[in-house]
Amino acid sequence: MKTTTTQQRLPLPSSTCMKTMSSPACLSIVLLLTAAAMYAVTLQLPSSRSGSIIVEREQEDIIDVSSVRRRRLLNMGIELERKTYKVPYYIQNHLVNWDNLERSVETKDTPIFWHVLKSGGSSIKLMYTTCYHLVGACETGVLIDRQQQEALARQQQHQAEESGGERRRLEGEENQVSPLEWIQKTIVEQWQVWEEPEETKNYQHSELHVVEAEDGRKYVNVDVTTMEGIARASRLNFASSGLADIIFTPLLRESAELLLDGDNHKGRMFAVFRPPVDRIVSLFYYLQQATWEPTYNPQYASMTIDKYAHSPLCESNWMVRSLVNKMEGPLEPTDIAIAKEIIRQKCVVGLVDEMNETIHRFHAFFGFENDDALTCALQNFAVAGGSQTNSHKHPKLDPNGDTWQVIAGKNRLDMILFEYALELWQEQGEWMKNENIL
Repeated sequence: MKTTTTQQRLPLPSSTCMKTMSSPACLSIVLLLTAAAMYAVTLQLPSSRSGSIIVEREQEDIIDVSSVRRRRLLNMGIELERKTYKVPYYIQNHLVNWDNLERSVETKDTPIFWHVLKSGGSSIKLMYTTCYHLVGACETGVLIDRQQQEALARQQQHQAEESGGERRRLEGEENQVSPLEWIQKTIVEQWQVWEEPEETKNYQHSELHVVEAEDGRKYVNVDVTTMEGIARASRLNFASSGLADIIFTPLLRESAELLLDGDNHKGRMFAVFRPPVDRIVSLFYYLQQATWEPTYNPQYASMTIDKYAHSPLCESNWMVRSLVNKMEGPLEPTDIAIAKEIIRQKCVVGLVDEMNETIHRFHAFFGFENDDALTCALQNFAVAGGSQTNSHKHPKLDPNGDTWQVIAGKNRLDMILFEYALELWQEQGEWMKNENIL
């Protein structure tokens, strides 16, 4: 069976032109028609050359698009690197990066525990002063010092009274004086007891020293939990004194600035983190009865947790605010970025819900090579119900309930920071194993 092909027929010029080819007009018509026909045929015929040119141009376009995309991504990366969130100066320069192990060989950087309230901080303080016998700096030293001075004053007063009574008895009847003279003499005796020599007057304000509690715990006579106490310790050259083995404070920025320096007295930050809503609920029930705490508010006693959550008294992103030093006013996206960067660079992370592992990590990382101390810490502070002060039972909130959601909403940035701490916990654990620290 034969196949027929249809071909484009060239249009023929009119018979008049065919007969008179010499006519310029007819010749022009023939040339135009011939050119048009050839162009039409060219469009129908496949051309490998033209096809390859089109493919090459498409490939070039793809390459161009891909190159542009790569350049854009690279530029974005460079821009992100340039847009670094600067850690505050004193935290950057007075605290050692947590994974910098070189300095610890030549210097004794002071561990500084960032105490986030109701996150196991009281247990950590007791653990290091009781089990490890370290000299601590917190608020306890000032309290012990004050109690000891008051006890000494009472003892001196009692001794003076006994001495005066015995002296008057021995003087006898012949040395009796008039009532006015007796009053004047008694006043002089009391001034002799209470008046201190000039060089020892206000001794507690002019010299740092270590005080010891009745159970053997030792502390420096400072209070580094308040701004006033930190300023006083700084005036007394706390950093260069070398008296404290470990610092416990909720005021990280202020302590880094005033209690440490950028030379031979740097600090190593560590902290224990707890889910923010659980921590705030625990703090509320604690402050309902903790009349001895500086942050106690009598309004808490008559409040329900739901009323507290909806009130202005409820905490709002305390961790982030503390790290970026913005305790009031709105927070910005850069604030959470800076807070993350601080704990990423500087903090050895512990978790309340992983206290056993936390104690092991702190013990290994800071080089406390004392097995007895570790055993003491694990037995008394690793589990709930041990020798933990400030632990108390209270109702828990339903995460699906309105009250939980309200507290979480007010602490959204702290929630983000806590989730980031969980990530760092995993990363640091792997790093410590790779470095044969654990």
